Parts: sequence; structure tokens; C-alpha cells
Amino acid sequence: MAYRFILEVPEMVQEDAKIAVESSRDAEILIERHPHELDPNDAFAELTIVAHSLDVVDNLYNWAISGDFRSNVYLYAHKGQRVSLGDHDSKSMRRLIQGDQYWFENTTPRISHQIDLVMEGGSRVADVPYGGRLANSTSALQATSTIDIGSVDNIAINVRDIARAEEFYRDFFGMNVIYRARRDDDRWEHLNTNYSYNEGIHTGIEPEIVRLENGSVGLVLINTGMGKVLHEPRLAYISLNVPMDTLNHLRGRALFSSFTVQEDSPRAFRFVDPFSIVWQIVAS
Repeated sequence: MAYRFILEVPEMVQEDAKIAVESSRDAEILIERHPHELDPNDAFAELTIVAHSLDVVDNLYNWAISGDFRSNVYLYAHKGQRVSLGDHDSKSMRRLIQGDQYWFENTTPRISHQIDLVMEGGSRVADVPYGGRLANSTSALQATSTIDIGSVDNIAINVRDIARAEEFYRDFFGMNVIYRARRDDDRWEHLNTNYSYNEGIHTGIEPEIVRLENGSVGLVLINTGMGKVLHEPRLAYISLNVPMDTLNHLRGRALFSSFTVQEDSPRAFRFVDPFSIVWQIVAS
């Protein structure tokens, strides 16, 4: 999405303003006009600017500050509000322009130049995507019920080449192989610790699941086979350790809500939530 706004500058510095805009690699001037040419008391020029980022705002502020005429430079955004550069700093002007765009409320590019919130450890929220807690923050919305959840036991993913996946995660995340297992009729059989994938090619014995761990993080690889076309998500399920009473409580709620059940045993329950995420609840 491109940002669009109008810059109003005194005619005497019009050429300098154009240089400041054009020094931004992703901004350009679409229209240049003098709206009140017959009025000697209104010697301003209007530059209609379009940009793929708001870096041009920083360039304009650096230029205006160096010439000490911020109060004489104005900006018109989409809704027509006339704002002086002297009344805002660069960051607040970025937010004003971004929030004023006609597409802002209906599309998703909201990731740049918001107010910097600080997380635990001093990192800004923008530096740590999809998670983290705000320093000295409280819950934005309290839970409506109390559920005792222990921890995430593992994350399970579907893989077509389980040997290659095991090798990658062992090396990339420094994970230990806890076990390799295959199904034998109704039971799971753990393979020997000295199992070799090369020998498995000749014996026909191949693990169906492999569990790897590093500290408290568990990763389960599910072998779909090389010929499998993975139409379903690569993330198979998220497994949670919970007390037995929590397991029974969640089992009851899932059954009452008619969620799709994939596993139902005395100490484990796996279901699909309304957002197609599979959860495995295991009694700790």
C-alpha cells in the first residue's frame, strides 16, 4: 500500500523541499501546483507526495529543522486536516499519516511506527513478533474461568522425510532424540537407540514418530511418508500437560460443543477447535 499526502511549503523553499522528498528512494511527487497564484499574501506551493514507506517524513523533518522553518510547513492528509510540522515530531507525524489513510481501517499494514511498547528484558514489541509480555503490564482482559494448565508438552509437525527432518532439528536447535517409535498393531514399539536409517531402508523398519527435546521444549516429528501430498497443515497438534481434573473438564466442554474428536482415552484427549487447531490434552 502507498501512503499519500499533500505537503504545503513556502514558495521560496519549494525546490529544497522537492530535493528532500526525492532523496527518499521510495517516494515521489505526483502533483506540484500553486493553488493561490493570484493571492500575493499566500505564497505557498502544494506537493502531492506518494510513498511506499514513511521514511520520507524523516527526511522532511531533517530538512525543515536544518532551515528552522518547521512552523511554516504544513501537511494535508487524506481527511483534509491541515497540520504544522512544528506541532509534531517525526514519529507522531508518521502515526498521523498512517492512521489517516483511506485503506488503513480495512487492510492490515499496521506494523510500522506505532507507539513503542517495552517488553520484559527491554525489547520493543516490534522486535519480538507474535509474543512476549509487556513490562509492568496487567491482563488486558481477565479469564472468565480458572483452568489449571501445566505446560506445553510438545509441538508436533508432519514431515515427509523423517530422517532428514530429525537431522535438521538436531543440528539447528541442538535437540536430543528422546525416542523413535513405530506402531505395531495396537501398540507403539520403541526402536533401539542404535537404530540406523540406512539399515531401515533394507529392513523396512522406519519410525512413525520421533520425539526430540531441548530443555523444556519438545518437538514430535510425524512421518507421513515420501509419497504423501501434505494438503493438511504441517502443524499436526499442540500438546498440553494438565492435571487429570482439568483434562476431564476440557474433555467435557469439547464433547458438549461437538468439536471433532481425534483421540479419546482415559489419560489423553485430542480435538479440533473452531479455528482448525488440533489440541492434545494429556494428564500429567
